[in-house]
Amino acid sequence: MPSAKSKAKKPSKTTLQRTRKQLERQRQEILDLYQHDLAEGQRAHDEGGADDLVDRANNAYNREFMLALSGSERDLLRDIDAALERVDAATYGECQHCATRIPAARLKAVPWARYCVVCQEQVEQGIFLETD
Repeated sequence: MPSAKSKAKKPSKTTLQRTRKQLERQRQEILDLYQHDLAEGQRAHDEGGADDLVDRANNAYNREFMLALSGSERDLLRDIDAALERVDAATYGECQHCATRIPAARLKAVPWARYCVVCQEQVEQGIFLETD
């Protein structure tokens, strides 16, 4: 029975170049969104002079919401940066836990994937902790 390692091929040079461009494009989009979120958060803060308690509560909620989005964007940015590092290190497409090849379909859907499906499920179930 062939191992999972032998089922999935190592990404070609062309695929890696295409992936790098996609990751860099997504990275820039996140940075642009992050800058927009910061500007909106600052605008909401600057407009915080509302006298009405409901308006102040709404402004506070909107600021917190923007900051929460920014946190998830930062996490995704870290994942993308790590994927770009794996492209540079020629380890892109290799599960960081079990070292098997991550299937191309998974990488296409989640180009910053660090783990194969089996290991990702184990991370989500808390069976092992993610590495940074």
